[in-house]
Amino acid sequence: MIILTAFILSVTTPVYPGDSIQNALDSSAQGDTVLVMPGTYQGTGEHLVSLTTEHNGIVLLGNELDPSQVVLSGDSLSDSIIDADCTGTSPIDSTMVISGFTFQNGNASVDAFGGAVHTKHCSPLIKNSRFIQCSADNGGAIYIWKGSPQIQNCLFQDNECASAGAGVYLYNAGGSISSCVFHNNKSWDDGGGIYCYHSSPTVFNCLFTDGYAHDDGGGIYCYALSDPEISFCTFYNNFALYTGSAVYFRVNSSPILHHNIATANEAPAFYIQDGGNPVFMYNDVWGNPDGNYGNLPDPTGTAGNISTDPLFTANFFLSQTQAGQSQQSPCVDAGDGPPADYNLEMYWTRTDSVPDSVTVDMGYHHGPDTLWQSSPQEPQNNLLNIYPNPTNGSVFVVLPATGDYNLLEVYDLSGRRLLSETLNGRNTQADLTSHNSSGTVLVRVSGESGSLTGKITIIKSGKR
Repeated sequence: MIILTAFILSVTTPVYPGDSIQNALDSSAQGDTVLVMPGTYQGTGEHLVSLTTEHNGIVLLGNELDPSQVVLSGDSLSDSIIDADCTGTSPIDSTMVISGFTFQNGNASVDAFGGAVHTKHCSPLIKNSRFIQCSADNGGAIYIWKGSPQIQNCLFQDNECASAGAGVYLYNAGGSISSCVFHNNKSWDDGGGIYCYHSSPTVFNCLFTDGYAHDDGGGIYCYALSDPEISFCTFYNNFALYTGSAVYFRVNSSPILHHNIATANEAPAFYIQDGGNPVFMYNDVWGNPDGNYGNLPDPTGTAGNISTDPLFTANFFLSQTQAGQSQQSPCVDAGDGPPADYNLEMYWTRTDSVPDSVTVDMGYHHGPDTLWQSSPQEPQNNLLNIYPNPTNGSVFVVLPATGDYNLLEVYDLSGRRLLSETLNGRNTQADLTSHNSSGTVLVRVSGESGSLTGKITIIKSGKR
């Protein structure tokens, strides 16, 4: 008996300015990557890209190291830049990846939902992207209707909505929003950053600054049995015309809030109306001019909650004597358990980029995958000499001339470890061809001299 085995290899299809992203997607199959080259992409009609269940398993990839290089513009469109509609079909899941783009000037003027991205019954992975100056009635940048998307390492800036959710609107949805920055987004009703309607996502390690709500919820608005877990977030200088400048809870919404910092937000920072029982643990809520808690019992002094100046340095790092500042922030080592319990062992709150250790700190943590969003420092990509970049899977890692490093690890941006091996010498080859993912990975070396981290982009290619 002769057994024939067929191997199907993934294909990378490049798209250049002037080419159709839609055509490249439609001709791709599960496991393929559509690689959009630097430039600005515009279209005519309603959408630049329309996704269906047929596109599940495809990676739509721009430039993860510098998303500003690949712009998806809504200037000539009449609706969302990307529309993903799986109503009545099999849903899109997280194998559909959208990464490395700047979404700019999206304006959902036809159906009024999601200026940049509108999904229905979809749960894609959206990461390493910027959403700039997008608008809609609901969900100025992103509108999610019945799905569980993962939104990671994204910047939402200067987006606007007429009704709710200038950054992200979730309707009857779950999923997660992690390591994102929400800055200067404006809602003319509710939810300057995120609006949850009967939705309970995980909101983890996000920074909310200068958000505005003409009604309630300058940072986050939770409505109608919305019970998100909100953790390791920093809320600073958000404004609500009425109340809930950081987070507003309404109609039996009972989120869990832990390891957050909220300060300088105008209108009571946390406010509840019409029932609900939010839980506060290990938060620092201090210096909000109109009050820290409204219509809520003040939990300060219980369950690890404090109310004292967090002592920020520039760009929301925490003042730390070990990093050279004269004072120690009370939010340092003030959490519950080690950073590894929260997948924060590669992230930091220090100006010198030393990862959090021992006991976890409160508030937003910077990291190797968030430097381009929030840090004034020089990018840390070149601490390690890693080449070639991009690669089809095999790379060389050249260590500094001095220092003791004996372990090499490779992680994807969700924190999943792809590789761990002992180092033997200053020039080490790492083979990533056995891993199926495309996109940016973090390469970390560690030893007695501490740790160094760099980035590299993997592009899978082959013939079908």
